[in-house]
Amino acid sequence: MPDSPTPPALAPETPETQETPLLEIIGVKMHFPTRRGVVKAVDGVSLAVPKGKVLGLVGESGCGKSTLSRVIMQLLRPTAGRILLDGFDLTTLSGWEIRRQRINFQMIFQDPYASLNPRFTVFSTLAESIRTRFQFTGTTLSNSVAALMERVGLDPRYMKKYPHEFSGGQRQRIAIARALGTEPKLIIADEPVSALDVSIQSQILNLLSELQRDLGLTMIFISHDLHVVRYIADQVAVMYQGKIVEEGDAAEIMDRPQHDYTKRLIDAAPRIPDEWRQAG
Repeated sequence: MPDSPTPPALAPETPETQETPLLEIIGVKMHFPTRRGVVKAVDGVSLAVPKGKVLGLVGESGCGKSTLSRVIMQLLRPTAGRILLDGFDLTTLSGWEIRRQRINFQMIFQDPYASLNPRFTVFSTLAESIRTRFQFTGTTLSNSVAALMERVGLDPRYMKKYPHEFSGGQRQRIAIARALGTEPKLIIADEPVSALDVSIQSQILNLLSELQRDLGLTMIFISHDLHVVRYIADQVAVMYQGKIVEEGDAAEIMDRPQHDYTKRLIDAAPRIPDEWRQAG
């Protein structure tokens, strides 16, 4: 299969292309057979994420949002449905073809320590990411790693250190840098701040907001907290028992929720501190 065109994904989108869907999820189902029947973790979800926008995917634990993220990443192959990334139907690709295309869609996981290889230095982790798209070596590769570290607020002098030598917030910055290394078209952030201290959460949220704004990133931001999602997302989709029960403009849903489940989520979520909004 020939390579798809790879425009510079980190360049900001033009106004003319901002509303063009980069990702289209069409009737996706992910069912798991059990001894007692079938668990419908994702049950007929359809969504569209415009280029350069952030979709907040919200719901309580067990609603299917993390399963959906893994289906989008093709870590799980869906029971039914289609996933189109920039026109390519990922569900029709072979395992080898998916690995080739995965440079275009990257994921930031909830636990930064578990998602990083403890045997790799920061340099090795970021260099591996960069070299999946660019055949850099020597000084060019070192400079690229240093630039990535600076972009996420890390000192390049520490590129030879290992994950255990960093704090939780610093490890999540490494994970974000790794996701950026391939210059992806889409980033999925699965609860990227929930495992961090509250004060560090604000720093990581501000960083993601800054990166999205400056680089024109397209992102799916997954959380159980609607107030956090409102801070970073343009659109919100509320997920309940494997289905999307409400979606629309983030501010509209927060101010005028229609579904009872959405109202309960808003009432249950703590308000985010004002200092979190410093990058807004």
